[in-house]
Amino acid sequence: MKKQIMLLFSTATLFAACGGSGEKATSTESASKDQTEATSVATTELTINVVGNTMDEMSYDTKELKVKAGAKVKVNLTNKATDAAMQHNIVFVKQGTEKDVAMEGLNFASTNYFNSANVNVIAGSAIATPGKTVSVEFTAPAAGTYGFVCTFPGHFMKMNGVLIVE
Repeated sequence: MKKQIMLLFSTATLFAACGGSGEKATSTESASKDQTEATSVATTELTINVVGNTMDEMSYDTKELKVKAGAKVKVNLTNKATDAAMQHNIVFVKQGTEKDVAMEGLNFASTNYFNSANVNVIAGSAIATPGKTVSVEFTAPAAGTYGFVCTFPGHFMKMNGVLIVE
């Protein structure tokens, strides 16, 4: 009987020492607050138009984008062309890898002309046919300068720009 009382007392002391409810409630409240703040962060929404109906004319109407590091980013790409041959995308990459990513994209026609598993690719859109808008969403990488490029065959030389992450 004395052993049972000691065991019961020890168990009660252990529960009391752990405190359970006070600490855990604080942690849960903090986690809930952090989650609420994270979901309330606004998305930076940008629009880029593709203009031109020939290889000579085609271009993005914006060559430089700026976003904050870690921001949620949504880029809407609108293809203003009317010629059916003018198909475009936008792929965000580590700076200096635009040509390599675009050349590799020749082997990825079924996945919008870029390899999403390539370590140099941050994010990329679907192909926008003339008159259509496509969107790509991603979290901005660390501060620095990155590139963006159209990886549709033959377009990367004329259709490229810079993403500045502050």
